[in-house]
Amino acid sequence: QRAVDCVGNAAGPVTSTTFALPTAAVANDVVINEILFNPRTGGVDFVELLNRSGKYLNVQGWQLGNEKADGSVDGNTISLGPVVLAPGQLLVLTTRPDIVQSSYPTNDPAAFLTMPSFPTFPDDAGIVVVFDALGRPLDRVVYSAKQHLALLRDVNGVSLERIRTDGPSTAANFHSAASTVGYATPGRPNSQYQEDPGGDRLFRLEPEVFTPDEDGQQDFTTLNYTLDKPGYAASITVYDAQGRRTRQLVRNETMATQGFFQWDGLNDQGQKAPVGYYVLHIQLFEPNGGGRQEYKKTVVLGARF
Repeated sequence: QRAVDCVGNAAGPVTSTTFALPTAAVANDVVINEILFNPRTGGVDFVELLNRSGKYLNVQGWQLGNEKADGSVDGNTISLGPVVLAPGQLLVLTTRPDIVQSSYPTNDPAAFLTMPSFPTFPDDAGIVVVFDALGRPLDRVVYSAKQHLALLRDVNGVSLERIRTDGPSTAANFHSAASTVGYATPGRPNSQYQEDPGGDRLFRLEPEVFTPDEDGQQDFTTLNYTLDKPGYAASITVYDAQGRRTRQLVRNETMATQGFFQWDGLNDQGQKAPVGYYVLHIQLFEPNGGGRQEYKKTVVLGARF
């Protein structure tokens, strides 16, 4: 079969093609998947979007912005013309795709979209926001250089990657990209990607043995939880095998009905904890001044030789 246009001009042999009618996006259909806000000297910022919906979405007229402290937004149009984002597709936004691709190898150069101008994202902290063509918010991520793994000597050129696709757009769901992939993965699956372990247990650790060495393999452990109702709060403290406090992970933090907390293997002083067994002591406070429940989970901090 040969495809032809409206006047009969042949387009050449065609084996298959995709036709889709873009639909309107709603909040969280598209999420911020990766952020490089502190590039190396000579580098440029980029923000990677992920269409986690089952829709085909036209990003024409969408805005990428930096939300300032007073609530105003320094925004720039992503594309003046039609650009369709397929389900599961990544879209890397930057002013210089050539510079980004030369710094971080990619499997899909077509995933990059050149923006004539880019919001100013501070190197210390900021807020990345995405709006649709009608100005409705689609996603918002608060970032900080302090979110990077404290073991890194230089965070310039290191991106923050989303851990779980369906997870919330919060600091706990982002982690420094692994050294083994060059510290960023624009246009590629995130090096720190983690599947939701699922299940209906109250607390569960994944993995139970981890090695925080930035190689992209078990660099951190997550304490996953599933609660029967909203309104719980928790305090979580990490102790070593001798019962000494290593890290105050969470203090009286309100919890969603489902989520996770991350431990990167560092102590309260920002130093890597020694190899060994650790206990996560969980204090779960029930809603409306109810009782307190306590749980303990064991994890092994290991090292590769």
